[in-house]
Amino acid sequence: MSQPSSWPLPPGSSRVVLPLELTDMLASHPLSQHFYPLAYGHYLEAHGHRVNRARHTDYLLIFCHRGRGHYRIQTPQGNVQGSLQAGQLLLLPAGMAHAYEADAQQPWSIYWVHYSGQAAPQSMDFLGLQGAEHEPGQFVLTLHHWQSLLPVVTDLLNLQHQRWQRQRAVLAATLLQHLVAQLPELATAAHQAHDFDLLALERFMQDNSHRDLDLADLAEVAGLSRFHFAKKFKAVTGTSPMRYFNQLKIRLACEQLDTSTDTVRTIAQNLGFDDPYYFSRLFKKVMGVAPSDYRDSHQPQI
Repeated sequence: MSQPSSWPLPPGSSRVVLPLELTDMLASHPLSQHFYPLAYGHYLEAHGHRVNRARHTDYLLIFCHRGRGHYRIQTPQGNVQGSLQAGQLLLLPAGMAHAYEADAQQPWSIYWVHYSGQAAPQSMDFLGLQGAEHEPGQFVLTLHHWQSLLPVVTDLLNLQHQRWQRQRAVLAATLLQHLVAQLPELATAAHQAHDFDLLALERFMQDNSHRDLDLADLAEVAGLSRFHFAKKFKAVTGTSPMRYFNQLKIRLACEQLDTSTDTVRTIAQNLGFDDPYYFSRLFKKVMGVAPSDYRDSHQPQI
């Protein structure tokens, strides 16, 4: 485990490092082996808090709820650096050298957790932070209404006041999993508020459902590059723009199959599919049945 900082704790702050015996147990327990804490804590107005790691063996989340801080991450594509503001979360992946520190004038107050587990390497993708193959990754999320997480955070921090046992270690892992599972939804709310108008984009998709749009067409409507649009769209919806567009087309196809006598070929052409066989394969992949079988199963019974 990457050693947490030995920075002196001011009043009201806390730092918990789980015993090695318990983290070894968590690594094999069926309820925790995919995602579990190694250490966590809460630093208040962390004057002088500074860390520089040349070697980082686990994953680290830092959430700033007051003040600000600064970070630098060494990635295979180059250094990434920036500031962490109140309401933002920083993810530092395993294997990347990094440094971070509290701002000298407005030192941050942070919640933090070192974690590991079989699912830990998927953290960036789950949180919508995965970078492109030849571009530095994105490491910061802005959270909306993050205060809703405080009851679970408090429960996790309160475990430090009890004697550590196997059951409490598993409970800590479960609480951490609960927290992280909520992050994409809170980040989605922030994206929806600041990145692009999803409802306007959906209207554009529906109005142009007869066309064979590509990623560049949708990115242009959103006013973003293809890379940033695809990344932000997935963070908001949980899926890719083109998959979303195709699923919308399949919903419209279902409506036409239910309400018209048009052939499957005609419906496919109405929705911009020149190849009816591709349309049928896509329809079955989404709906689980072929278009003709869907129509038969939805005919009114006399």
